[in-house]
Amino acid sequence: MSASSITYLLEVQNKAKHYRTHTSTFTMNLVAVRKLLSWCCFALLWSACNKSTTIGSELQPQNLGVIFTDTVSIETSTILLDSIATTNREIILAGEYTDPVLGQIKAASFFNVQPFNKTFSFGANPQFISAVFSLPINFVYGDSSQVQTLSVHRLTEKINPNRVYYNYDMLNYEPTPVGSYTFSGTQTSAFGKIEIPLSDSFRDEIVNLVNLNANDELTQAELDAFVKGFALVSQGGNAIWGFRVTDQIPAAIEIKFIGDNGSEQIYRIVVRNATSAEDVSNERYNSQRFNHVSANRTSTPLQTLTNAYQTLPSSVTNQQTFIQESLGIRTKVIFPYLKELVKDKTIAINKADLVVYPVENSHNQFYKLPRRLDMLRLDENGKLVKYFLRFAETRLGQGVIIQDTLDARIQAEGNNPFGFDKPFAATFNSISNSYNMEITTYLQYVLNGLNPRYKGVNKFPNSGFILSSDLANTAIYRMIVSSPKRATRKMQLRIFYTIVK
Repeated sequence: MSASSITYLLEVQNKAKHYRTHTSTFTMNLVAVRKLLSWCCFALLWSACNKSTTIGSELQPQNLGVIFTDTVSIETSTILLDSIATTNREIILAGEYTDPVLGQIKAASFFNVQPFNKTFSFGANPQFISAVFSLPINFVYGDSSQVQTLSVHRLTEKINPNRVYYNYDMLNYEPTPVGSYTFSGTQTSAFGKIEIPLSDSFRDEIVNLVNLNANDELTQAELDAFVKGFALVSQGGNAIWGFRVTDQIPAAIEIKFIGDNGSEQIYRIVVRNATSAEDVSNERYNSQRFNHVSANRTSTPLQTLTNAYQTLPSSVTNQQTFIQESLGIRTKVIFPYLKELVKDKTIAINKADLVVYPVENSHNQFYKLPRRLDMLRLDENGKLVKYFLRFAETRLGQGVIIQDTLDARIQAEGNNPFGFDKPFAATFNSISNSYNMEITTYLQYVLNGLNPRYKGVNKFPNSGFILSSDLANTAIYRMIVSSPKRATRKMQLRIFYTIVK
């Protein structure tokens, strides 16, 4: 090999050695940089997780353009609404109790009955086992451990099928009951029923009526001629009972006996539903039953609340308001200075939540809270917005037209507030002990004053709304609502909004 070749070889070896040294140094530096970046990211994450901030304080216009406020003024009051329609509700009520806040409350129900069995005969020598009025329990409100008496009486006047009955209505009935039952809640049936024993004389009247029609069928007209209907009333005790009566779960007169062939049989006459096979298909209310509910509010915070749409501000009722559906007592909520958010700006509501709390220690196992709260719309005069509902139902194979007048409820979030088909309901949250209501769409419509799609006819005034129980005119449940000015757990409106440039 020539000297020049050897010299070239040595130069290549030296360059290679130099390259390996620099490559190794670069690799080591890259590893160090990666480690440094990892530690920086960890430090930033740790700082973020441990940083304490006030919600919304960092969301200023110079950053994301979203502003948070929970200082919008709220005014609350207790309002007494007009008469409460109780016609044809699924729940029939009976009982009485003394509410520690709202006074003495009483309930009774009035209803028609209809034949359940078709052609039937008790035979020549029935051996009677029992004769009762059976009522399926849906709820009890108050202290049911105290002794009370429920009794069933014959009506002396008929229920008018073509009129609406209200919570103050009553019908006359015979003073002597056809059956009565004295009990405490601990003695009610394990099957969820209260069974009121019927007198032997009344049982025998039914047996004779049925046997007279044994060759054909006991008709509705024949039964109506026999009895105009019944009243279910209470004496004593400290609880009101609610009985849900439907086609699937009937309340009924039940006569159990052993027939001539030695087999056990049951004959039933059931509480009549709002519609039945005998109803005429025309526009009417088909009134078949209703509830009477009354209250003595003497010496209570609401004793001066006597006129329809009269209000008592929370400032005169110890910073609290009240809800008791079947007596027309509800809470009115209004945001009087909501327009102050707008002034000369255009804003968009990103999210708005109304948080409603019951007053602490105002509810317990006897005085339960409503499952849900509804929001009812008010017009520019502060009156409930109502709409007429007419629909067809099929009961026992026959179509019947039903009509009713209902309160317009604010619709669920994201739906047109002028609609009727998706009403909003806030469920009680037992963890936060509150009802949380997302009312973003509602507030946006109020701030707009008018939805441009509705050509000026459906203005959405800032008249506030009504908080109501969800049990549709059969609710004995009451709620005491904490006002926005109460010291603890006060009602709050929390709004995130954006100023539109």
